[in-house]
Amino acid sequence: MPTMTQTLAVNFPRARVWPLLGDVEQVISCMPGASLTKPREGDRIFGQMRVKLGPIAAAFAGEGTLTMDAATHTGVIHGQGTDPKNNSRAKADVTFSVLEEGAGTRIDLTVDFTLTGVLAQFSRGAIVQEIANRLTAEFARNLEAKLAATAPAAEEEAAASSDVVAAPAPEPAPEPATELNAGNLLWSMLKDWLRGLFGGRSLQDNHGRSR
Repeated sequence: MPTMTQTLAVNFPRARVWPLLGDVEQVISCMPGASLTKPREGDRIFGQMRVKLGPIAAAFAGEGTLTMDAATHTGVIHGQGTDPKNNSRAKADVTFSVLEEGAGTRIDLTVDFTLTGVLAQFSRGAIVQEIANRLTAEFARNLEAKLAATAPAAEEEAAASSDVVAAPAPEPAPEPATELNAGNLLWSMLKDWLRGLFGGRSLQDNHGRSR
């Protein structure tokens, strides 16, 4: 199974982050393309992941388990899903550690995964790593917005009674994305590569100077 490591950071203390990670509904709402198909049953989770890559669209429906150890602030997710329409299958094992880092929190993840079927060609190499990097960054932004939108009442009261000018109210927590459009991520990757290749100049400018 291919393996990836990812790290994300949020500007909230671990005491706030850890309980939210155990709330499957909240966490799923931060992940592009993911949704629950029925309520959680103990450690078992039932959901789906919708992915689009150009003309290829897949909806992996399946189930998994989530176990969390409060003593060590670590957890394990096992999941698998299938898309009968494309005869594709996905399987992943994720281990994570939630660490205090200054006033914030760092989450380290190790992901072992397998893809079969039409999307298997994207399960190796730099493409899947870059997509994972961008997805992790987006998940971290959504998670932080979710934490900001669910600030405890005590914190809100303290801010209201403080003599310091209150900061603007946080933006509403993001709505779950209906589909992970990997094609858009690949296009963004290509633009970043071209920008680096031409030193930030537009392709049109470079084309004109080459005449």
